[in-house]
Amino acid sequence: MRINPMVWALALTGLLSIPAKSIAGDGDGKVLFVSTRDGNAQIFVMNGDGSGQKPLTLGPAENTEPAWSPDGKRIAFTSYRDGNAEIYVMNADGSHPQRLTDNRRADNTPAWTADGRIVFRSLRDRNANLFIMDADGRNLARLTSDQLDKGPPLPSPDGKQVAFFSFSPNDRQDIQVVDVAGSAQRNLTAEQPKDKKLGAAWSVDGNKISYAESRGYALNLRLVDLQSGRVDKLTEGGSAVFANAVWSPDGQRIAYVSSPEGNADRARGDIYVMNADGSCARNLTANPAEDNYPAWSTDGSRIYFVSLRDGNAQIYAVSVDGTQQARLTQNLGHDVMLRPHYLPATKPVSGGPGLVVASNSNPSVHIKE
Repeated sequence: MRINPMVWALALTGLLSIPAKSIAGDGDGKVLFVSTRDGNAQIFVMNGDGSGQKPLTLGPAENTEPAWSPDGKRIAFTSYRDGNAEIYVMNADGSHPQRLTDNRRADNTPAWTADGRIVFRSLRDRNANLFIMDADGRNLARLTSDQLDKGPPLPSPDGKQVAFFSFSPNDRQDIQVVDVAGSAQRNLTAEQPKDKKLGAAWSVDGNKISYAESRGYALNLRLVDLQSGRVDKLTEGGSAVFANAVWSPDGQRIAYVSSPEGNADRARGDIYVMNADGSCARNLTANPAEDNYPAWSTDGSRIYFVSLRDGNAQIYAVSVDGTQQARLTQNLGHDVMLRPHYLPATKPVSGGPGLVVASNSNPSVHIKE
């Protein structure tokens, strides 16, 4: 299994961007990302303004899919150093890596629950199922046991549930949730059209999940209520693409990627922000290049994203009013999988007319068998 950092067919149009030093820092905020600058995928960390970039993993094997622990002291990740994909944990400075899983089939896509446990996807029984364990690998428990393929686990903000995409043999994709106790699994979109669903994200209060619904080459954002099952339309754009939504922590705003026309590569275009009800959409990057995978900065003043505007996948930042676009990484490899660490004390920051923004996580780049 290997990652494919080139997730779009992007125009290689160069655009002028301001130097990273003109972007204010995030205080104690750190950003994890995966880079191929040294030849294969390794995990890096940098400050919120792009300074202090350094690798946390090294060696000939790929290390990818990093995830911050709730307290920011540890990082779970997927590594191939022992021959296949396994779950590891290391300190935030890259020291003391520890292997947590050990079997001949792949374990990957680790995510932390609010109480410091790790949920991950495993092919150990030939079907993709979700498991949970303590941060030291003990008390391993199965969360799902069906034969449907599954996407990465998405723990709820309170850590009591895990959402995931299920893929059925008839080409149907749905959003399901399961209690961390491994019971009460239910399909949230069983009554919705067969159209594929992807790019899910929890609302801050844990009551709703946003996702993108596919129809032809178009993608539109939907919002499902966990209690009632009601699905609301956040966007409806004909053949347009709206995807990869991430929530501000006050629950009032959503950042996402959009393009006027869909295509076989799906989510591509510019970075936008809108209200949580789909109103007041604003284009923040507006350029002919391809921008994707938004992630809020720790202090809420700007949005990180990945762009190929300078020829390869690099990390940029833009203020929430669309000004001060800056390139934060500059190398010949690809920098992807943005993972900012968000401080518990983060406060919402006013981001211009109609905007109050802060932080949230970023959808991952999927790995392939």
